[in-house]
Amino acid sequence: MHKLIVCDLDGTPLNPNHQLGGYTRSVLTRLRARDIDVMLASGRHFQNIRTFSDQLGSHGALISSNGAAVHDCASRLIDCHPLDPACVIALINDPRFADVHTNVYRTDEWLVARPEPYLLGFHQDSGFCYRVIDLRTLDGSNVLKVFFYGEPQRLREIEQRVRERFGDRITTTFSLPVTLEIMAHGVSKGAALARVAQRLGIELSEVLAFGDGMNDLEMLARVGSGIIMQNADPRLTAALPALRVIGSNADESVARYLEGLLLGSSRFRENMNSL
Repeated sequence: MHKLIVCDLDGTPLNPNHQLGGYTRSVLTRLRARDIDVMLASGRHFQNIRTFSDQLGSHGALISSNGAAVHDCASRLIDCHPLDPACVIALINDPRFADVHTNVYRTDEWLVARPEPYLLGFHQDSGFCYRVIDLRTLDGSNVLKVFFYGEPQRLREIEQRVRERFGDRITTTFSLPVTLEIMAHGVSKGAALARVAQRLGIELSEVLAFGDGMNDLEMLARVGSGIIMQNADPRLTAALPALRVIGSNADESVARYLEGLLLGSSRFRENMNSL
Protein backbone atom coordinates (compact mmCIF):
# COMPACT_ATOMS: atom_id res chain seq x y z
CA MET A 1 0.00 0.00 0.00
CA HIS A 2 1.34 3.44 -0.95
CA LYS A 3 1.52 5.79 2.03
CA LEU A 4 2.60 8.89 0.12
CA ILE A 5 1.95 10.21 -3.40
CA VAL A 6 4.39 12.76 -4.79
CA CYS A 7 4.03 14.57 -8.09
CA ASP A 8 6.04 16.95 -10.21
CA LEU A 9 4.07 19.80 -11.81
CA ASP A 10 5.06 20.88 -15.34
CA GLY A 11 4.64 18.12 -17.88
CA THR A 12 3.02 15.88 -15.27
CA PRO A 13 -0.41 16.90 -13.86
CA LEU A 14 -0.21 20.30 -15.57
CA ASN A 15 -1.35 20.33 -19.20
CA PRO A 16 0.71 21.89 -22.03
CA ASN A 17 -0.76 25.28 -21.08
CA HIS A 18 0.73 24.83 -17.58
CA GLN A 19 -2.70 24.52 -15.99
CA LEU A 20 -4.68 21.86 -14.17
CA GLY A 21 -7.30 20.39 -16.51
CA GLY A 22 -10.91 19.97 -15.46
CA TYR A 23 -10.69 16.19 -15.31
CA THR A 24 -7.56 16.36 -13.17
CA ARG A 25 -9.23 18.78 -10.77
CA SER A 26 -12.24 16.46 -10.52
CA VAL A 27 -10.16 13.36 -9.76
CA LEU A 28 -7.99 15.12 -7.20
CA THR A 29 -11.07 16.54 -5.50
CA ARG A 30 -12.48 13.03 -5.22
CA LEU A 31 -9.17 11.77 -3.84
CA ARG A 32 -9.16 14.51 -1.21
CA ALA A 33 -12.69 13.46 -0.20
CA ARG A 34 -11.16 10.08 0.65
CA ASP A 35 -8.27 11.71 2.56
CA ILE A 36 -5.82 10.87 -0.21
CA ASP A 37 -3.41 13.75 -0.65
CA VAL A 38 -0.85 14.51 -3.37
CA MET A 39 2.39 16.20 -2.35
CA LEU A 40 4.02 18.46 -4.93
CA ALA A 41 7.73 18.40 -5.74
CA SER A 42 8.77 20.92 -8.35
CA GLY A 43 11.60 22.99 -9.71
CA ARG A 44 9.30 25.99 -9.34
CA HIS A 45 9.58 28.50 -6.52
CA PHE A 46 7.52 27.87 -3.37
CA GLN A 47 5.62 31.13 -3.90
CA ASN A 48 4.44 29.69 -7.21
CA ILE A 49 3.67 26.05 -6.42
CA ARG A 50 1.66 26.82 -3.30
CA THR A 51 -0.97 28.29 -5.65
CA PHE A 52 -1.37 24.84 -7.22
CA SER A 53 -1.30 23.23 -3.80
CA ASP A 54 -4.22 25.45 -2.79
CA GLN A 55 -6.07 24.51 -5.98
CA LEU A 56 -5.55 20.83 -5.18
CA GLY A 57 -6.62 21.25 -1.59
CA SER A 58 -3.33 19.69 -0.54
CA HIS A 59 -2.40 19.78 3.14
CA GLY A 60 1.08 18.32 3.00
CA ALA A 61 4.64 19.53 2.63
CA LEU A 62 5.85 21.24 -0.55
CA ILE A 63 9.23 20.52 -2.13
CA SER A 64 10.35 23.47 -4.26
CA SER A 65 13.38 24.67 -6.24
CA ASN A 66 14.30 21.06 -7.05
CA GLY A 67 14.58 20.19 -3.37
CA ALA A 68 16.52 23.25 -2.21
CA ALA A 69 13.55 24.20 -0.02
CA VAL A 70 10.78 22.34 1.81
CA HIS A 71 7.81 24.03 3.45
CA ASP A 72 5.39 22.39 5.84
CA CYS A 73 1.58 22.42 5.67
CA ALA A 74 1.55 25.83 7.37
CA SER A 75 3.93 27.30 4.73
CA ARG A 76 6.84 27.38 7.18
CA LEU A 77 10.30 26.79 5.75
CA ILE A 78 11.55 23.60 7.42
CA ASP A 79 14.44 22.60 5.15
CA CYS A 80 16.69 24.89 3.12
CA HIS A 81 19.94 24.31 1.23
CA PRO A 82 21.13 27.53 -0.47
CA LEU A 83 24.02 27.83 -2.88
CA ASP A 84 27.43 29.01 -1.73
CA PRO A 85 27.29 32.82 -2.24
CA ALA A 86 30.68 32.74 -3.94
CA CYS A 87 29.31 30.32 -6.54
CA VAL A 88 26.28 32.54 -7.10
CA ILE A 89 28.36 35.64 -7.66
CA ALA A 90 30.62 33.81 -10.11
CA LEU A 91 27.68 32.34 -12.05
CA ILE A 92 25.73 35.58 -12.48
CA ASN A 93 28.79 37.66 -13.38
CA ASP A 94 30.52 35.33 -15.85
CA PRO A 95 30.57 37.18 -19.21
CA ARG A 96 30.76 33.83 -21.03
CA PHE A 97 27.12 33.18 -20.04
CA ALA A 98 25.81 36.50 -21.36
CA ASP A 99 24.16 34.80 -24.35
CA VAL A 100 21.67 32.89 -22.16
CA HIS A 101 18.96 34.21 -19.85
CA THR A 102 20.03 34.21 -16.19
CA ASN A 103 17.51 33.63 -13.38
CA VAL A 104 17.98 33.64 -9.61
CA TYR A 105 15.59 32.07 -7.10
CA ARG A 106 16.10 33.50 -3.65
CA THR A 107 14.09 32.19 -0.71
CA ASP A 108 11.43 34.87 -1.23
CA GLU A 109 11.70 36.09 -4.84
CA TRP A 110 12.66 35.49 -8.48
CA LEU A 111 15.24 37.84 -9.99
CA VAL A 112 16.38 38.32 -13.60
CA ALA A 113 18.69 40.64 -15.46
CA ARG A 114 16.29 41.20 -18.36
CA PRO A 115 12.67 40.26 -19.20
CA GLU A 116 11.82 36.92 -20.82
CA PRO A 117 8.11 36.56 -21.70
CA TYR A 118 8.39 32.82 -22.42
CA LEU A 119 9.16 32.05 -18.78
CA LEU A 120 6.17 34.05 -17.56
CA GLY A 121 3.90 31.68 -19.49
CA PHE A 122 4.58 29.02 -16.84
CA HIS A 123 3.12 31.24 -14.12
CA GLN A 124 -0.09 32.60 -15.63
CA ASP A 125 -2.33 31.06 -12.96
CA SER A 126 -0.30 32.02 -9.91
CA GLY A 127 0.71 35.52 -10.91
CA PHE A 128 4.23 34.79 -9.66
CA CYS A 129 6.60 37.08 -11.55
CA TYR A 130 10.26 37.94 -11.71
CA ARG A 131 11.78 41.26 -10.71
CA VAL A 132 14.26 42.78 -13.14
CA ILE A 133 17.39 44.08 -11.44
CA ASP A 134 21.11 44.45 -12.03
CA LEU A 135 22.21 40.99 -10.85
CA ARG A 136 25.72 42.31 -10.32
CA THR A 137 24.42 44.03 -7.18
CA LEU A 138 23.53 40.73 -5.46
CA ASP A 139 25.69 39.52 -2.60
CA GLY A 140 24.83 35.88 -3.40
CA SER A 141 23.07 35.11 -0.11
CA ASN A 142 19.82 33.16 0.30
CA VAL A 143 19.91 31.83 -3.27
CA LEU A 144 18.19 28.46 -3.73
CA LYS A 145 19.14 28.05 -7.37
CA VAL A 146 20.49 29.82 -10.43
CA PHE A 147 19.05 28.70 -13.74
CA PHE A 148 19.86 29.53 -17.32
CA TYR A 149 17.31 29.57 -20.14
CA GLY A 150 18.61 29.03 -23.65
CA GLU A 151 19.31 26.65 -26.52
CA PRO A 152 19.79 23.04 -25.27
CA GLN A 153 23.18 22.41 -26.84
CA ARG A 154 24.53 25.69 -25.49
CA LEU A 155 23.22 24.85 -22.02
CA ARG A 156 24.97 21.47 -22.08
CA GLU A 157 28.21 23.28 -22.88
CA ILE A 158 27.65 25.65 -19.96
CA GLU A 159 26.84 22.72 -17.68
CA GLN A 160 30.18 21.11 -18.48
CA ARG A 161 32.02 24.37 -17.85
CA VAL A 162 30.18 24.93 -14.54
CA ARG A 163 30.93 21.41 -13.34
CA GLU A 164 34.60 21.77 -14.20
CA ARG A 165 34.82 25.07 -12.34
CA PHE A 166 32.82 24.33 -9.19
CA GLY A 167 33.12 20.56 -8.83
CA ASP A 168 31.38 19.17 -5.78
CA ARG A 169 30.22 22.60 -4.61
CA ILE A 170 27.18 22.45 -6.92
CA THR A 171 24.57 20.11 -8.43
CA THR A 172 23.22 20.57 -11.95
CA THR A 173 20.07 19.29 -13.62
CA PHE A 174 17.51 20.17 -16.30
CA SER A 175 13.84 20.74 -15.51
CA LEU A 176 13.33 21.26 -19.24
CA PRO A 177 15.84 20.82 -22.07
CA VAL A 178 15.93 24.64 -22.28
CA THR A 179 16.58 25.29 -18.56
CA LEU A 180 19.85 24.39 -16.88
CA GLU A 181 19.43 24.48 -13.10
CA ILE A 182 22.24 24.88 -10.59
CA MET A 183 21.79 24.17 -6.87
CA ALA A 184 23.99 23.44 -3.87
CA HIS A 185 25.82 20.13 -3.80
CA GLY A 186 23.56 17.20 -2.96
CA VAL A 187 20.31 19.06 -3.61
CA SER A 188 17.64 17.11 -5.49
CA LYS A 189 13.97 16.27 -5.21
CA GLY A 190 14.98 12.76 -4.22
CA ALA A 191 17.16 13.92 -1.32
CA ALA A 192 14.47 16.31 -0.08
CA LEU A 193 11.80 13.62 -0.33
CA ALA A 194 13.94 11.23 1.69
CA ARG A 195 14.10 13.76 4.52
CA VAL A 196 10.34 14.41 4.35
CA ALA A 197 9.59 10.69 4.39
CA GLN A 198 11.86 10.23 7.41
CA ARG A 199 9.99 12.96 9.29
CA LEU A 200 6.73 11.19 8.50
CA GLY A 201 8.01 7.75 9.45
CA ILE A 202 7.47 6.49 5.89
CA GLU A 203 9.84 4.28 3.92
CA LEU A 204 10.68 5.41 0.39
CA SER A 205 9.53 1.98 -0.75
CA GLU A 206 6.02 3.08 0.29
CA VAL A 207 6.05 6.17 -1.96
CA LEU A 208 4.43 6.55 -5.39
CA ALA A 209 5.92 9.36 -7.51
CA PHE A 210 5.33 10.86 -10.97
CA GLY A 211 7.72 12.92 -13.09
CA ASP A 212 8.85 13.87 -16.58
CA GLY A 213 12.12 15.81 -16.32
CA MET A 214 15.76 15.12 -15.54
CA ASN A 215 15.22 16.94 -12.24
CA ASP A 216 12.87 14.07 -11.29
CA LEU A 217 15.49 11.37 -11.83
CA GLU A 218 16.72 10.99 -8.24
CA MET A 219 13.18 11.06 -6.87
CA LEU A 220 11.84 8.44 -9.28
CA ALA A 221 14.87 6.21 -8.80
CA ARG A 222 14.56 6.14 -5.00
CA VAL A 223 10.85 5.52 -4.46
CA GLY A 224 9.05 2.21 -4.44
CA SER A 225 6.88 3.10 -7.46
CA GLY A 226 8.24 5.65 -9.92
CA ILE A 227 6.06 6.58 -12.89
CA ILE A 228 7.35 8.38 -16.00
CA MET A 229 5.19 10.44 -18.35
CA GLN A 230 5.02 9.61 -22.05
CA ASN A 231 6.08 13.20 -22.79
CA ALA A 232 9.16 12.91 -20.57
CA ASP A 233 12.65 14.01 -21.50
CA PRO A 234 14.05 11.00 -23.46
CA ARG A 235 17.14 11.09 -21.25
CA LEU A 236 14.98 10.37 -18.19
CA THR A 237 13.30 7.38 -19.82
CA ALA A 238 16.68 6.06 -20.96
CA ALA A 239 18.18 6.49 -17.48
CA LEU A 240 15.32 4.60 -15.79
CA PRO A 241 14.32 1.93 -18.33
CA ALA A 242 12.66 -0.34 -15.73
CA LEU A 243 10.06 2.24 -14.70
CA ARG A 244 6.50 2.26 -15.97
CA VAL A 245 5.61 4.87 -18.61
CA ILE A 246 2.02 6.13 -18.70
CA GLY A 247 0.28 8.56 -21.08
CA SER A 248 1.02 12.23 -21.62
CA ASN A 249 0.19 15.30 -19.58
CA ALA A 250 -1.99 16.48 -22.49
CA ASP A 251 -4.24 13.49 -21.79
CA GLU A 252 -4.28 14.18 -18.02
CA SER A 253 -2.71 10.77 -17.52
CA VAL A 254 -1.68 11.27 -13.90
CA ALA A 255 -5.32 11.75 -12.93
CA ARG A 256 -6.37 8.75 -15.02
CA TYR A 257 -3.74 6.57 -13.39
CA LEU A 258 -4.66 7.67 -9.86
CA GLU A 259 -8.37 7.24 -10.52
CA GLY A 260 -7.85 3.68 -11.67
CA LEU A 261 -5.43 2.83 -8.89
CA LEU A 262 -7.02 4.48 -5.87
CA LEU A 263 -10.62 5.50 -6.31
CA GLY A 264 -11.69 1.88 -6.34
CA SER A 265 -9.76 1.21 -3.14
CA SER A 266 -11.54 0.98 0.18
CA ARG A 267 -8.58 2.09 2.28
CA PHE A 268 -5.61 4.41 1.85
CA ARG A 269 -3.42 5.63 4.69
CA GLU A 270 -2.63 9.33 4.35
CA ASN A 271 0.18 10.69 6.52
CA MET A 272 1.14 14.07 5.16
CA ASN A 273 -1.05 16.19 7.43
CA SER A 274 1.40 15.49 10.23
CA LEU A 275 4.11 17.54 8.54
